[in-house]
Amino acid sequence: MYPTLAEVLDLPVLRQAAPRVRAGSAGLDVPVRWVHVSEQRNPAGTLSGGELVLSIGVAVADPGTDQAAYVAALRDAGAVGLVIELGQHIRSLPTGLVQAARAERFPLVELARAVRFVEVTEIVHAQIVNSQYARMQFIQRVHEAFRTLTVESGEVSRVLAEAAALTGFPVVLEDLAHRALSFAGDFPAATLLKDWTARSRQVSAAAEPSATGPEGWTTAPVGPRSRRWGRLVVPRRVVGDDVAEDVAMVLGHAADALTIGRLLGDDSLGLELEAQGELLQDLLHSTRLDEPALRARARALGLPTGSTLTAVVVGGAAADPHDRELLEAAVAAARTLQTPVIVGRLASGRVGLVLGLRSRTAAAGVPERILELLPREFVTTAGAAAPVTAFSDLSAALAEAAFVVDVAAATGPPTPTRVWRSSDLGVRGLLWQLRSDPRLLSYIDAQLGPLLRLDDRMRGQMLDTLSAYLEAGGRMTAFAEMINLSRPAAYARLTRLRDVLECDLEQPRIRLSLHLAMLALQQGRNAMATDGAPRVT
Repeated sequence: MYPTLAEVLDLPVLRQAAPRVRAGSAGLDVPVRWVHVSEQRNPAGTLSGGELVLSIGVAVADPGTDQAAYVAALRDAGAVGLVIELGQHIRSLPTGLVQAARAERFPLVELARAVRFVEVTEIVHAQIVNSQYARMQFIQRVHEAFRTLTVESGEVSRVLAEAAALTGFPVVLEDLAHRALSFAGDFPAATLLKDWTARSRQVSAAAEPSATGPEGWTTAPVGPRSRRWGRLVVPRRVVGDDVAEDVAMVLGHAADALTIGRLLGDDSLGLELEAQGELLQDLLHSTRLDEPALRARARALGLPTGSTLTAVVVGGAAADPHDRELLEAAVAAARTLQTPVIVGRLASGRVGLVLGLRSRTAAAGVPERILELLPREFVTTAGAAAPVTAFSDLSAALAEAAFVVDVAAATGPPTPTRVWRSSDLGVRGLLWQLRSDPRLLSYIDAQLGPLLRLDDRMRGQMLDTLSAYLEAGGRMTAFAEMINLSRPAAYARLTRLRDVLECDLEQPRIRLSLHLAMLALQQGRNAMATDGAPRVT
Protein backbone atom coordinates (compact mmCIF):
# COMPACT_ATOMS: atom_id res chain seq x y z
CA MET A 1 0.00 0.00 0.00
CA TYR A 2 2.83 2.41 0.84
CA PRO A 3 5.83 3.09 -1.45
CA THR A 4 9.20 1.93 -0.16
CA LEU A 5 12.08 4.29 0.47
CA ALA A 6 13.84 2.88 -2.59
CA GLU A 7 10.76 3.64 -4.73
CA VAL A 8 10.61 7.21 -3.41
CA LEU A 9 14.27 7.80 -4.23
CA ASP A 10 13.61 6.46 -7.72
CA LEU A 11 10.99 9.12 -8.45
CA PRO A 12 12.05 11.42 -11.34
CA VAL A 13 11.84 14.48 -9.08
CA LEU A 14 14.50 12.99 -6.79
CA ARG A 15 16.53 11.16 -9.42
CA GLN A 16 17.36 14.51 -11.05
CA ALA A 17 18.85 15.62 -7.72
CA ALA A 18 21.40 12.75 -7.93
CA PRO A 19 20.59 11.00 -4.60
CA ARG A 20 23.43 9.12 -2.93
CA VAL A 21 22.83 6.67 -0.10
CA ARG A 22 25.49 7.25 2.56
CA ALA A 23 24.19 4.85 5.21
CA GLY A 24 21.49 2.22 5.86
CA SER A 25 21.24 0.90 2.31
CA ALA A 26 19.91 -2.40 3.67
CA GLY A 27 16.81 -0.59 4.93
CA LEU A 28 15.65 0.92 1.66
CA ASP A 29 12.76 -1.55 1.39
CA VAL A 30 11.03 0.02 4.41
CA PRO A 31 7.59 1.50 3.56
CA VAL A 32 7.20 5.29 3.65
CA ARG A 33 3.94 6.26 5.33
CA TRP A 34 4.40 10.01 4.89
CA VAL A 35 6.99 12.65 3.91
CA HIS A 36 7.87 15.35 6.46
CA VAL A 37 10.08 18.44 6.07
CA SER A 38 11.87 19.26 9.33
CA GLU A 39 14.94 21.14 10.57
CA GLN A 40 14.46 20.34 14.25
CA ARG A 41 17.29 18.68 16.11
CA ASN A 42 14.79 16.82 18.34
CA PRO A 43 11.75 15.74 16.28
CA ALA A 44 10.04 14.05 19.22
CA GLY A 45 6.33 14.84 19.16
CA THR A 46 6.32 15.91 15.50
CA LEU A 47 6.48 12.42 13.98
CA SER A 48 4.09 9.50 14.40
CA GLY A 49 6.12 6.78 12.68
CA GLY A 50 6.91 5.79 9.12
CA GLU A 51 7.92 9.28 7.91
CA LEU A 52 10.74 10.10 5.53
CA VAL A 53 12.34 13.35 6.77
CA LEU A 54 13.51 15.93 4.21
CA SER A 55 16.03 18.58 5.29
CA ILE A 56 18.23 21.32 3.81
CA GLY A 57 20.80 20.64 6.55
CA VAL A 58 20.10 23.44 9.03
CA ALA A 59 20.12 21.12 12.05
CA VAL A 60 23.20 19.11 11.09
CA ALA A 61 25.13 22.24 10.08
CA ASP A 62 24.77 23.67 13.58
CA PRO A 63 28.11 23.16 15.40
CA GLY A 64 26.20 22.50 18.62
CA THR A 65 24.31 19.53 17.20
CA ASP A 66 25.19 16.14 18.59
CA GLN A 67 25.09 14.11 15.36
CA ALA A 68 24.66 10.75 17.09
CA ALA A 69 21.88 12.08 19.31
CA TYR A 70 20.19 13.62 16.25
CA VAL A 71 20.15 10.28 14.41
CA ALA A 72 18.95 8.47 17.53
CA ALA A 73 16.15 11.03 17.99
CA LEU A 74 14.97 10.53 14.42
CA ARG A 75 15.01 6.77 14.81
CA ASP A 76 13.20 6.86 18.17
CA ALA A 77 10.53 9.19 16.75
CA GLY A 78 9.75 6.61 14.05
CA ALA A 79 11.45 8.17 11.02
CA VAL A 80 12.40 5.67 8.32
CA GLY A 81 15.10 7.79 6.72
CA LEU A 82 16.73 11.21 6.36
CA VAL A 83 17.28 12.99 3.05
CA ILE A 84 19.52 16.11 3.16
CA GLU A 85 19.92 18.54 0.29
CA LEU A 86 23.50 19.79 -0.09
CA GLY A 87 23.88 23.42 -1.03
CA GLN A 88 23.23 26.71 0.76
CA HIS A 89 23.41 25.47 4.37
CA ILE A 90 25.69 22.46 4.09
CA ARG A 91 28.27 21.54 1.48
CA SER A 92 28.85 17.97 2.63
CA LEU A 93 27.49 15.67 5.28
CA PRO A 94 29.40 15.74 8.57
CA THR A 95 31.50 12.63 9.15
CA GLY A 96 29.95 12.19 12.58
CA LEU A 97 26.46 12.15 11.06
CA VAL A 98 27.39 9.50 8.50
CA GLN A 99 29.12 7.34 11.11
CA ALA A 100 26.17 7.62 13.50
CA ALA A 101 23.70 6.67 10.74
CA ARG A 102 25.84 3.71 9.76
CA ALA A 103 26.07 2.58 13.37
CA GLU A 104 22.26 2.73 13.67
CA ARG A 105 21.77 1.27 10.17
CA PHE A 106 19.56 4.28 9.59
CA PRO A 107 19.01 5.26 5.93
CA LEU A 108 20.83 8.53 5.18
CA VAL A 109 20.68 10.06 1.71
CA GLU A 110 22.34 13.19 0.31
CA LEU A 111 21.09 15.14 -2.70
CA ALA A 112 23.80 16.70 -4.84
CA ARG A 113 21.43 19.18 -6.45
CA ALA A 114 18.57 21.30 -5.22
CA VAL A 115 15.04 19.98 -5.36
CA ARG A 116 11.65 21.47 -4.54
CA PHE A 117 10.57 19.61 -1.41
CA VAL A 118 6.96 20.63 -1.92
CA GLU A 119 6.96 18.79 -5.23
CA VAL A 120 8.37 15.69 -3.54
CA THR A 121 5.74 15.75 -0.80
CA GLU A 122 2.91 16.31 -3.30
CA ILE A 123 3.95 13.37 -5.46
CA VAL A 124 4.58 10.93 -2.59
CA HIS A 125 1.47 11.97 -0.69
CA ALA A 126 -0.63 11.56 -3.83
CA GLN A 127 0.74 8.05 -4.28
CA ILE A 128 -0.01 7.18 -0.66
CA VAL A 129 -3.52 8.60 -0.77
CA ASN A 130 -4.27 6.85 -4.06
CA SER A 131 -2.89 3.61 -2.66
CA GLN A 132 -5.02 3.95 0.45
CA TYR A 133 -8.08 4.62 -1.67
CA ALA A 134 -7.31 1.58 -3.83
CA ARG A 135 -6.98 -0.51 -0.70
CA MET A 136 -10.29 0.78 0.62
CA GLN A 137 -11.87 -0.17 -2.70
CA PHE A 138 -10.29 -3.64 -2.48
CA ILE A 139 -11.54 -4.12 1.06
CA GLN A 140 -15.02 -3.04 -0.01
CA ARG A 141 -14.91 -5.43 -2.95
CA VAL A 142 -13.91 -8.31 -0.66
CA HIS A 143 -16.70 -7.50 1.80
CA GLU A 144 -19.33 -7.29 -0.93
CA ALA A 145 -18.18 -10.45 -2.72
CA PHE A 146 -18.29 -12.68 0.35
CA ARG A 147 -21.39 -11.05 1.79
CA THR A 148 -23.20 -12.02 -1.40
CA LEU A 149 -21.82 -15.55 -1.30
CA THR A 150 -22.77 -15.90 2.37
CA VAL A 151 -26.35 -14.86 1.66
CA GLU A 152 -26.44 -17.40 -1.18
CA SER A 153 -25.39 -20.22 1.22
CA GLY A 154 -21.64 -20.18 0.50
CA GLU A 155 -21.28 -22.76 -2.28
CA VAL A 156 -17.76 -24.14 -1.92
CA SER A 157 -16.67 -23.88 -5.56
CA ARG A 158 -17.85 -20.27 -5.83
CA VAL A 159 -16.22 -19.22 -2.57
CA LEU A 160 -12.89 -20.74 -3.56
CA ALA A 161 -13.06 -19.30 -7.06
CA GLU A 162 -13.70 -15.82 -5.65
CA ALA A 163 -10.85 -16.14 -3.15
CA ALA A 164 -8.45 -17.26 -5.88
CA ALA A 165 -9.51 -14.40 -8.15
CA LEU A 166 -9.10 -11.79 -5.40
CA THR A 167 -5.68 -12.99 -4.24
CA GLY A 168 -4.21 -14.17 -7.52
CA PHE A 169 -3.09 -17.35 -5.74
CA PRO A 170 -4.44 -20.91 -5.73
CA VAL A 171 -6.78 -21.65 -2.82
CA VAL A 172 -7.38 -25.14 -1.42
CA LEU A 173 -10.02 -26.33 1.04
CA GLU A 174 -8.92 -29.29 3.14
CA ASP A 175 -10.50 -31.24 6.00
CA LEU A 176 -8.94 -32.08 9.35
CA ALA A 177 -7.41 -35.23 7.85
CA HIS A 178 -5.47 -32.97 5.45
CA ARG A 179 -7.38 -34.21 2.41
CA ALA A 180 -7.81 -31.60 -0.31
CA LEU A 181 -11.59 -31.41 -0.78
CA SER A 182 -11.67 -28.69 -3.40
CA PHE A 183 -9.41 -26.11 -5.00
CA ALA A 184 -9.57 -23.12 -7.30
CA GLY A 185 -7.12 -21.09 -9.33
CA ASP A 186 -5.49 -21.40 -12.72
CA PHE A 187 -2.74 -23.73 -11.55
CA PRO A 188 -1.97 -27.34 -12.63
CA ALA A 189 -3.50 -29.79 -10.17
CA ALA A 190 -0.57 -32.17 -10.56
CA THR A 191 1.80 -29.52 -9.20
CA LEU A 192 -0.58 -27.87 -6.75
CA LEU A 193 -1.70 -31.08 -4.99
CA LYS A 194 1.51 -33.10 -5.23
CA ASP A 195 2.10 -34.94 -1.91
CA TRP A 196 -0.58 -32.70 -0.44
CA THR A 197 -1.30 -34.57 2.77
CA ALA A 198 2.37 -34.94 3.73
CA ARG A 199 3.13 -31.28 3.01
CA SER A 200 0.03 -30.03 4.77
CA ARG A 201 0.79 -31.94 7.96
CA GLN A 202 3.92 -29.81 8.35
CA VAL A 203 1.82 -26.64 8.61
CA SER A 204 0.54 -26.24 12.14
CA ALA A 205 -3.02 -25.15 12.80
CA ALA A 206 -3.60 -21.48 13.60
CA ALA A 207 -6.53 -19.78 15.29
CA GLU A 208 -6.44 -16.86 12.84
CA PRO A 209 -5.37 -16.42 9.20
CA SER A 210 -1.58 -16.52 9.18
CA ALA A 211 1.47 -17.75 7.27
CA THR A 212 3.49 -20.60 8.71
CA GLY A 213 5.22 -23.87 7.87
CA PRO A 214 8.38 -24.62 5.89
CA GLU A 215 6.81 -23.42 2.63
CA GLY A 216 5.23 -20.31 4.11
CA TRP A 217 1.64 -21.36 3.43
CA THR A 218 -1.11 -18.97 4.47
CA THR A 219 -3.99 -20.75 6.21
CA ALA A 220 -7.35 -19.84 7.72
CA PRO A 221 -9.44 -22.16 9.92
CA VAL A 222 -12.95 -23.03 8.74
CA GLY A 223 -15.85 -23.80 11.06
CA PRO A 224 -17.02 -22.50 14.45
CA ARG A 225 -14.24 -22.12 17.01
CA SER A 226 -15.49 -25.09 18.99
CA ARG A 227 -16.03 -27.30 15.92
CA ARG A 228 -13.35 -26.61 13.33
CA TRP A 229 -13.83 -28.94 10.37
CA GLY A 230 -11.25 -27.73 7.87
CA ARG A 231 -9.08 -24.88 6.71
CA LEU A 232 -8.38 -22.79 3.64
CA VAL A 233 -4.84 -22.82 2.33
CA VAL A 234 -2.84 -20.67 -0.08
CA PRO A 235 0.01 -23.12 -0.76
CA ARG A 236 2.48 -20.42 -1.78
CA ARG A 237 4.89 -18.15 0.04
CA VAL A 238 3.40 -14.65 -0.16
CA VAL A 239 6.01 -11.89 -0.56
CA GLY A 240 5.32 -8.41 0.79
CA ASP A 241 3.57 -7.33 3.95
CA ASP A 242 0.71 -5.64 2.10
CA VAL A 243 0.08 -8.64 -0.15
CA ALA A 244 0.27 -11.02 2.82
CA GLU A 245 -2.25 -8.85 4.69
CA ASP A 246 -4.61 -8.90 1.71
CA VAL A 247 -4.33 -12.67 1.32
CA ALA A 248 -5.01 -13.24 5.01
CA MET A 249 -8.02 -10.92 4.88
CA VAL A 250 -9.50 -12.68 1.84
CA LEU A 251 -8.99 -16.13 3.38
CA GLY A 252 -10.64 -14.97 6.59
CA HIS A 253 -13.74 -13.75 4.75
CA ALA A 254 -13.84 -16.90 2.60
CA ALA A 255 -13.59 -19.09 5.70
CA ASP A 256 -16.48 -17.19 7.30
CA ALA A 257 -18.59 -17.65 4.16
CA LEU A 258 -17.95 -21.40 4.16
CA THR A 259 -18.66 -21.67 7.87
CA ILE A 260 -21.97 -19.83 7.64
CA GLY A 261 -22.89 -21.59 4.42
CA ARG A 262 -22.45 -24.98 6.03
CA LEU A 263 -24.41 -23.96 9.13
CA LEU A 264 -27.32 -22.56 7.13
CA GLY A 265 -27.19 -24.45 3.85
CA ASP A 266 -27.82 -28.01 2.71
CA ASP A 267 -24.94 -30.23 3.77
CA SER A 268 -26.69 -33.51 3.04
CA LEU A 269 -23.80 -35.08 1.21
CA GLY A 270 -20.95 -33.45 3.08
CA LEU A 271 -17.92 -31.71 1.66
CA GLU A 272 -15.90 -34.91 1.45
CA LEU A 273 -18.53 -36.62 -0.68
CA GLU A 274 -19.01 -33.51 -2.81
CA ALA A 275 -15.28 -33.36 -3.52
CA GLN A 276 -15.12 -37.05 -4.37
CA GLY A 277 -18.25 -36.74 -6.52
CA GLU A 278 -16.69 -33.86 -8.47
CA LEU A 279 -13.68 -36.01 -9.26
CA LEU A 280 -15.89 -38.88 -10.48
CA GLN A 281 -17.93 -36.49 -12.62
CA ASP A 282 -14.72 -35.10 -14.13
CA LEU A 283 -13.58 -38.65 -14.86
CA LEU A 284 -16.84 -39.42 -16.64
CA HIS A 285 -17.34 -36.22 -18.59
CA SER A 286 -13.95 -34.58 -19.20
CA THR A 287 -12.83 -34.67 -22.83
CA ARG A 288 -9.15 -34.53 -21.84
CA LEU A 289 -7.85 -36.63 -18.96
CA ASP A 290 -4.55 -35.55 -17.39
CA GLU A 291 -3.07 -38.59 -15.62
CA PRO A 292 -0.72 -36.64 -13.28
CA ALA A 293 -3.52 -34.23 -12.32
CA LEU A 294 -5.96 -37.08 -11.68
CA ARG A 295 -3.42 -38.89 -9.53
CA ALA A 296 -2.68 -35.75 -7.53
CA ARG A 297 -6.38 -35.04 -6.93
CA ALA A 298 -7.16 -38.65 -5.99
CA ARG A 299 -4.20 -38.89 -3.66
CA ALA A 300 -5.14 -35.57 -2.05
CA LEU A 301 -8.56 -37.14 -1.36
CA GLY A 302 -7.02 -40.17 0.30
CA LEU A 303 -6.89 -42.72 -2.54
CA PRO A 304 -3.36 -44.15 -2.75
CA THR A 305 -1.59 -44.00 -6.07
CA GLY A 306 0.08 -47.08 -7.49
CA SER A 307 -2.87 -49.26 -6.48
CA THR A 308 -5.28 -51.38 -8.50
CA LEU A 309 -8.45 -49.38 -9.13
CA THR A 310 -11.85 -51.06 -9.32
CA ALA A 311 -14.92 -49.11 -10.46
CA VAL A 312 -18.27 -50.12 -8.97
CA VAL A 313 -21.69 -48.61 -9.66
CA VAL A 314 -24.59 -49.27 -7.31
CA GLY A 315 -28.14 -48.78 -8.56
CA GLY A 316 -30.83 -47.77 -6.11
CA ALA A 317 -34.29 -46.28 -6.04
CA ALA A 318 -34.44 -43.42 -8.54
CA ALA A 319 -35.07 -40.81 -5.88
CA ASP A 320 -32.61 -38.19 -4.65
CA PRO A 321 -33.33 -38.61 -0.91
CA HIS A 322 -32.12 -42.22 -1.12
CA ASP A 323 -28.81 -41.20 -2.71
CA ARG A 324 -27.64 -39.88 0.64
CA GLU A 325 -28.12 -43.24 2.33
CA LEU A 326 -26.32 -45.01 -0.50
CA LEU A 327 -23.37 -42.60 -0.41
CA GLU A 328 -22.91 -42.67 3.34
CA ALA A 329 -23.45 -46.41 3.51
CA ALA A 330 -20.87 -46.97 0.76
CA VAL A 331 -18.28 -44.92 2.67
CA ALA A 332 -19.07 -46.79 5.88
CA ALA A 333 -18.80 -50.16 4.11
CA ALA A 334 -15.41 -49.30 2.60
CA ARG A 335 -14.13 -48.12 5.98
CA THR A 336 -15.36 -51.31 7.62
CA LEU A 337 -13.31 -53.29 5.12
CA GLN A 338 -10.42 -50.80 5.49
CA THR A 339 -10.52 -50.16 1.77
CA PRO A 340 -9.49 -46.74 0.37
CA VAL A 341 -12.41 -45.43 -1.67
CA ILE A 342 -13.73 -42.45 -3.58
CA VAL A 343 -17.51 -42.24 -3.65
CA GLY A 344 -19.81 -39.96 -5.61
CA ARG A 345 -23.30 -39.51 -6.99
CA LEU A 346 -23.30 -40.20 -10.73
CA ALA A 347 -27.01 -39.65 -11.37
CA SER A 348 -30.27 -40.00 -9.53
CA GLY A 349 -30.29 -43.50 -8.09
CA ARG A 350 -26.72 -44.20 -9.21
CA VAL A 351 -23.71 -44.13 -6.87
CA GLY A 352 -20.16 -44.70 -8.09
CA LEU A 353 -17.24 -46.10 -6.10
CA VAL A 354 -13.56 -46.32 -7.00
CA LEU A 355 -11.74 -48.80 -4.76
CA GLY A 356 -7.97 -48.62 -4.34
CA LEU A 357 -6.47 -52.04 -3.58
CA ARG A 358 -2.97 -53.47 -3.58
CA SER A 359 -3.42 -55.86 -6.51
CA ARG A 360 -5.95 -57.55 -8.77
CA THR A 361 -5.90 -60.52 -6.44
CA ALA A 362 -6.75 -58.31 -3.46
CA ALA A 363 -9.55 -56.67 -5.48
CA ALA A 364 -11.31 -59.97 -6.12
CA GLY A 365 -14.52 -60.24 -4.12
CA VAL A 366 -14.30 -56.78 -2.54
CA PRO A 367 -17.27 -55.36 -4.53
CA GLU A 368 -19.41 -58.26 -3.31
CA ARG A 369 -18.31 -57.71 0.30
CA ILE A 370 -19.16 -54.02 0.08
CA LEU A 371 -22.55 -54.82 -1.43
CA GLU A 372 -23.32 -57.08 1.53
CA LEU A 373 -22.88 -54.11 3.88
CA LEU A 374 -25.20 -51.76 1.96
CA PRO A 375 -28.84 -51.27 3.02
CA ARG A 376 -30.94 -53.66 0.94
CA GLU A 377 -33.95 -51.36 0.93
CA PHE A 378 -32.11 -48.82 -1.23
CA VAL A 379 -30.14 -51.14 -3.51
CA THR A 380 -31.58 -52.74 -6.64
CA THR A 381 -28.47 -53.92 -8.46
CA ALA A 382 -24.72 -53.38 -8.73
CA GLY A 383 -22.11 -53.61 -11.47
CA ALA A 384 -18.32 -53.71 -11.48
CA ALA A 385 -15.73 -53.16 -14.20
CA ALA A 386 -12.45 -54.94 -14.68
CA PRO A 387 -9.66 -53.48 -12.49
CA VAL A 388 -7.36 -50.83 -14.01
CA THR A 389 -4.10 -49.25 -12.89
CA ALA A 390 -4.20 -45.85 -14.65
CA PHE A 391 -6.49 -43.11 -13.40
CA SER A 392 -7.13 -42.04 -16.97
CA ASP A 393 -8.71 -45.49 -17.56
CA LEU A 394 -11.26 -44.94 -14.80
CA SER A 395 -13.56 -43.03 -17.14
CA ALA A 396 -14.07 -46.12 -19.30
CA ALA A 397 -14.25 -48.34 -16.20
CA LEU A 398 -16.99 -46.24 -14.59
CA ALA A 399 -18.90 -46.14 -17.88
CA GLU A 400 -18.60 -49.94 -18.15
CA ALA A 401 -19.89 -50.47 -14.59
CA ALA A 402 -22.79 -48.06 -15.19
CA PHE A 403 -23.66 -49.87 -18.43
CA VAL A 404 -23.69 -53.21 -16.60
CA VAL A 405 -26.07 -51.79 -13.98
CA ASP A 406 -28.39 -50.37 -16.66
CA VAL A 407 -28.58 -53.67 -18.51
CA ALA A 408 -28.94 -55.81 -15.39
CA ALA A 409 -31.67 -53.56 -14.02
CA ALA A 410 -33.60 -53.45 -17.29
CA THR A 411 -33.43 -57.08 -18.36
CA GLY A 412 -34.15 -59.06 -15.25
CA PRO A 413 -35.59 -59.02 -11.75
CA PRO A 414 -33.81 -56.91 -9.07
CA THR A 415 -30.74 -58.67 -7.67
CA PRO A 416 -29.49 -56.58 -4.74
CA THR A 417 -27.18 -59.36 -3.55
CA ARG A 418 -25.20 -59.80 -6.76
CA VAL A 419 -22.52 -57.74 -8.46
CA TRP A 420 -22.86 -58.00 -12.23
CA ARG A 421 -19.98 -57.79 -14.69
CA SER A 422 -19.83 -57.42 -18.46
CA SER A 423 -19.17 -61.14 -18.88
CA ASP A 424 -22.47 -61.89 -17.11
CA LEU A 425 -24.61 -59.99 -19.60
CA GLY A 426 -24.14 -62.13 -22.67
CA VAL A 427 -26.30 -61.20 -25.62
CA ARG A 428 -28.40 -58.87 -23.45
CA GLY A 429 -25.56 -56.37 -23.41
CA LEU A 430 -25.49 -56.27 -27.21
CA LEU A 431 -29.28 -55.97 -27.47
CA TRP A 432 -29.30 -53.16 -24.92
CA GLN A 433 -26.86 -51.17 -27.02
CA LEU A 434 -29.01 -51.74 -30.10
CA ARG A 435 -32.36 -51.20 -28.38
CA SER A 436 -33.17 -48.03 -30.35
CA ASP A 437 -31.73 -49.17 -33.67
CA PRO A 438 -34.44 -49.23 -36.40
CA ARG A 439 -33.00 -52.46 -37.76
CA LEU A 440 -33.52 -54.21 -34.44
CA LEU A 441 -37.06 -52.82 -34.19
CA SER A 442 -37.78 -54.17 -37.66
CA TYR A 443 -36.40 -57.55 -36.64
CA ILE A 444 -38.69 -57.64 -33.60
CA ASP A 445 -41.70 -56.87 -35.76
CA ALA A 446 -40.72 -59.51 -38.33
CA GLN A 447 -40.38 -62.22 -35.68
CA LEU A 448 -43.16 -61.30 -33.24
CA GLY A 449 -45.50 -59.20 -35.39
CA PRO A 450 -48.38 -61.76 -35.38
CA LEU A 451 -48.38 -61.76 -31.56
CA LEU A 452 -47.99 -58.01 -31.19
CA ARG A 453 -51.03 -57.36 -33.37
CA LEU A 454 -53.39 -59.40 -31.17
CA ASP A 455 -55.76 -57.71 -28.74
CA ASP A 456 -54.40 -56.79 -25.31
CA ARG A 457 -55.56 -59.92 -23.47
CA MET A 458 -54.45 -62.40 -26.09
CA ARG A 459 -51.19 -60.53 -26.80
CA GLY A 460 -50.16 -60.73 -23.15
CA GLN A 461 -51.08 -64.39 -22.85
CA MET A 462 -49.28 -65.41 -26.04
CA LEU A 463 -46.14 -63.45 -25.19
CA ASP A 464 -46.03 -65.01 -21.72
CA THR A 465 -46.51 -68.45 -23.27
CA LEU A 466 -43.70 -67.91 -25.79
CA SER A 467 -41.37 -66.56 -23.11
CA ALA A 468 -42.00 -69.56 -20.85
CA TYR A 469 -41.49 -72.03 -23.70
CA LEU A 470 -38.23 -70.40 -24.73
CA GLU A 471 -36.96 -70.24 -21.14
CA ALA A 472 -37.81 -73.94 -20.76
CA GLY A 473 -35.67 -74.71 -23.81
CA GLY A 474 -38.56 -76.48 -25.52
CA ARG A 475 -38.94 -79.07 -22.74
CA MET A 476 -42.67 -79.66 -22.27
CA THR A 477 -42.56 -80.75 -18.62
CA ALA A 478 -40.66 -77.63 -17.59
CA PHE A 479 -42.87 -75.48 -19.84
CA ALA A 480 -46.07 -76.81 -18.29
CA GLU A 481 -44.77 -76.16 -14.79
CA MET A 482 -43.80 -72.59 -15.67
CA ILE A 483 -47.31 -71.71 -16.93
CA ASN A 484 -49.07 -73.79 -14.23
CA LEU A 485 -50.98 -76.04 -16.65
CA SER A 486 -51.25 -79.75 -17.18
CA ARG A 487 -49.27 -81.25 -20.02
CA PRO A 488 -52.38 -81.62 -22.29
CA ALA A 489 -53.41 -78.04 -21.60
CA ALA A 490 -49.82 -76.86 -22.18
CA TYR A 491 -49.78 -78.69 -25.51
CA ALA A 492 -53.04 -76.99 -26.49
CA ARG A 493 -51.62 -73.57 -25.55
CA LEU A 494 -48.48 -74.29 -27.54
CA THR A 495 -50.53 -75.33 -30.56
CA ARG A 496 -52.39 -71.99 -30.54
CA LEU A 497 -49.05 -70.16 -30.29
CA ARG A 498 -47.65 -72.16 -33.23
CA ASP A 499 -50.74 -71.40 -35.30
CA VAL A 500 -50.44 -67.65 -34.67
CA LEU A 501 -46.71 -67.53 -35.45
CA GLU A 502 -46.99 -70.00 -38.34
CA CYS A 503 -43.61 -71.57 -37.58
CA ASP A 504 -42.16 -74.81 -36.22
CA LEU A 505 -41.21 -74.08 -32.62
CA GLU A 506 -39.32 -77.35 -32.31
CA GLN A 507 -36.57 -76.05 -34.61
CA PRO A 508 -33.59 -74.75 -32.48
CA ARG A 509 -32.77 -71.96 -34.96
CA ILE A 510 -36.37 -70.73 -34.91
CA ARG A 511 -36.41 -70.75 -31.11
CA LEU A 512 -33.10 -68.84 -31.10
CA SER A 513 -34.51 -66.19 -33.45
CA LEU A 514 -37.65 -65.83 -31.39
CA HIS A 515 -35.65 -65.74 -28.14
CA LEU A 516 -33.49 -62.86 -29.41
CA ALA A 517 -36.62 -60.99 -30.49
CA MET A 518 -38.25 -61.54 -27.09
CA LEU A 519 -35.16 -60.28 -25.23
CA ALA A 520 -35.02 -57.23 -27.47
CA LEU A 521 -38.76 -56.59 -26.97
CA GLN A 522 -38.41 -56.74 -23.18
CA GLN A 523 -35.43 -54.38 -23.22
CA GLY A 524 -37.22 -51.96 -25.51
CA ARG A 525 -40.09 -51.76 -23.02
CA ASN A 526 -37.75 -51.31 -20.06
CA ALA A 527 -35.84 -48.61 -21.91
CA MET A 528 -38.93 -46.42 -21.78
CA ALA A 529 -38.62 -46.37 -18.00
CA THR A 530 -34.90 -45.63 -17.99
CA ASP A 531 -33.83 -43.43 -20.87
CA GLY A 532 -36.80 -42.68 -23.06
CA ALA A 533 -35.89 -45.05 -25.91
CA PRO A 534 -38.78 -45.98 -28.25
CA ARG A 535 -41.15 -48.67 -27.02
CA VAL A 536 -42.05 -51.61 -29.20
CA THR A 537 -45.80 -52.23 -29.13
